[in-house]
Amino acid sequence: MKLSKINDQNLNDKDIANIVYSNIKDNGKPSKYGLVFGNSMLIKERVAKAVELYNNKRIQKVIFMGGINGVSNQNNSIIPEADKMKEIAIEAGINENDIILDNTSNNTFENIDNAMSLLKNEIDTIKNITVITSEFHLKRCYAIIKKKYPNINITLVAAKDGFSDSDNWFLSDSSWNSGRSLATYETHLLIKYARENKIEDLEIQLSNQEIER
Repeated sequence: MKLSKINDQNLNDKDIANIVYSNIKDNGKPSKYGLVFGNSMLIKERVAKAVELYNNKRIQKVIFMGGINGVSNQNNSIIPEADKMKEIAIEAGINENDIILDNTSNNTFENIDNAMSLLKNEIDTIKNITVITSEFHLKRCYAIIKKKYPNINITLVAAKDGFSDSDNWFLSDSSWNSGRSLATYETHLLIKYARENKIEDLEIQLSNQEIER
């Protein structure tokens, strides 16, 4: 069933898991560039995963993305997420010359547009790009890139945090910023953006869903 045809009322946990977490496995391929998506509350996990991939030579350069006006900036920090990530990454051993910053984007669409703009001179030759973000966020990143840049292959790498991952999101209640709230919110966003033709309308396997008319 296409994302855009899913009725997002009364979805069960299995449906949410299939919509958000299915078919986002790491294919193990190397890339010249790793795109690291900002989130004020999950920066450490995402940078740690980027450092791991860099040290293992699975990525050569890192693009840190994120400004100051994203929805996760609950403390109204005036330091862009990308700048914070760069500082952590340098301390962890990434060469500053291998870091590229987009510190003006404030949502996933802007993240991708700005990153690709930074790579505009290479965009026609890039065969594979690595996306590094929280597991619940991977499918949205994938669907946006496939919509805008269908010829680029994508390696998806989850920065696990222990509460919003595919094997534990359902263990929490629906309080703000819990794993369940993040996965549920992501479900509605994916369906909404597919209906608006903003992302690739992915095929999803659901349990007992009726197609929305």
